[in-house]
Amino acid sequence: MDKYSELIESIDNYIYKNFTAVDEYQKKVYESMTYSLFSGGKRVRPILGILTYKALSGSDDYEEILPFAVAVELIHTYSLIHDDLPAMDDDDIRRGKPTNHRVYSEAIAILAGDGLLNMSAEVLSKEIETYDDLAKVKKAIKAMKYIFTASGVHDLIGGQVIDIEYNDDMNYDICEIMYKLKTAALIRASVVSAGIIAGASEEEIASLEEFANCVGIAYQIEDDILDEELDQKKEKNTMLKFKTKEELLSRIEDLTIRANNELDSLEYDTTELKEFAELLMNRGK
Repeated sequence: MDKYSELIESIDNYIYKNFTAVDEYQKKVYESMTYSLFSGGKRVRPILGILTYKALSGSDDYEEILPFAVAVELIHTYSLIHDDLPAMDDDDIRRGKPTNHRVYSEAIAILAGDGLLNMSAEVLSKEIETYDDLAKVKKAIKAMKYIFTASGVHDLIGGQVIDIEYNDDMNYDICEIMYKLKTAALIRASVVSAGIIAGASEEEIASLEEFANCVGIAYQIEDDILDEELDQKKEKNTMLKFKTKEELLSRIEDLTIRANNELDSLEYDTTELKEFAELLMNRGK
């Protein structure tokens, strides 16, 4: 990820500026929020958003997309904090460190997650408030709507519901639907919101959606393979319950081809975006 260190620094700096000085009453929840935000995340989703914007806009200046990219990262981090809670996945370790609720308590972790979700809306509304051009405002609202729809009950939250409710009835097909919702949703939110801000057509948006779905599902299958031993110990719902490692590697290859085909259908130079996506989908190689 060293190649993307400049992008990561820009993302982190934008996040930092939203954490202004607070009084003693808010100090602990701010600490909890930043603990998870800066605990080793790779900034995959905002990087995908920035690279999508650069490809479709033809510009190396990505300041316009940063608020949207950061908003998705804030939502992603909130979802991780809540997923780790005892009532959800009941995890004690995240990225090699104690999970948020193990450090700050379940109550503070819940509030930190709520705070990050609210902050994502604050970041975007503050940005849109500065726009004078009506067409730009409409694009921004459309992108914002897409992000929060992808974060809702029909996507991100719905995926977590499947993980909880279908534990005994899980099969391969349901598991892939869960991945499309739980993992791919925010990847799709990053990519598509960037496309919207860059002025993509509806046909191009459809290609970006399919690309992002392929990347998200492949990315989660890669996680299954890389975390095989740990997941088996915790009896988590993963593809390895239903397919062999070799079959899943073949599925990743198929998803990679499909993702690349969607990018190739666009009349833009997507080389950098394709390279990063392939890195995400084939981390085990």
